[in-house]
Amino acid sequence: MSEIVTESYIGSAIVYIDGRDCGNVSGVKLAIEQETKSLPNYRGGGGYADEVTLIKSVKLSATFYDFNNENLALAMRGKIDVLTATPVADEEIIAVLDGLAQTAKMIDTSIAPVVKNEAGTTTYVLDEDYVVSAAGIRALSTGTITAGQALTTGYTSQAGNALQALTESGKTVSVVVDGINDSTGKPWMLKFYKWKPTPTSGLDLIGTDYGSFDIEGAVLADSSIVATGKSKFFVRSAA
Repeated sequence: MSEIVTESYIGSAIVYIDGRDCGNVSGVKLAIEQETKSLPNYRGGGGYADEVTLIKSVKLSATFYDFNNENLALAMRGKIDVLTATPVADEEIIAVLDGLAQTAKMIDTSIAPVVKNEAGTTTYVLDEDYVVSAAGIRALSTGTITAGQALTTGYTSQAGNALQALTESGKTVSVVVDGINDSTGKPWMLKFYKWKPTPTSGLDLIGTDYGSFDIEGAVLADSSIVATGKSKFFVRSAA
């Protein structure tokens, strides 16, 4: 009598895209859409004379919790520009009392800016006449700056990176899901040869809960795989 092998499953994994660790990812789901073609039995008695099921599409989706620009670039077909810290001198802005005068670059708020009148004869006081944020300068109505006043500001731009959204055509990437069955402690791995993500349908940017966003895309056939019995789409390995 053959032994029945039971293996319960609770999955956890690290997701790599083109070798890059994507951080905290959940809800990795695989959807295979099939199309069935049937040949009716015309010889009497009803039913089908033959039937074949074809793979119409293979899709992979996942929920991402790390809002780094590399992940967001996948979600929004974006390109990433590297930002270097640069001193900016005498940039012209127009004061908006208790509102934002946006600067051309993101401000490094750890370095105090300098805000002056247009002539450069008056230097205003931080946290009395204005406050600073990464986005720009907010003139305070309780200070000495007037509404619509022309100002100049000097600051140091913030180093980092910038995502230029919706500038790239669809990118094809490889995906490796390096997993552990938490029920048994055994390792498993999924390798997708070619995944083409589509732009996310929604992105919640303000809220009281931890944010997340979903990315879905087609798993494409890898035409370089020609060996008999080898999948062109993905392979799952497990201990």
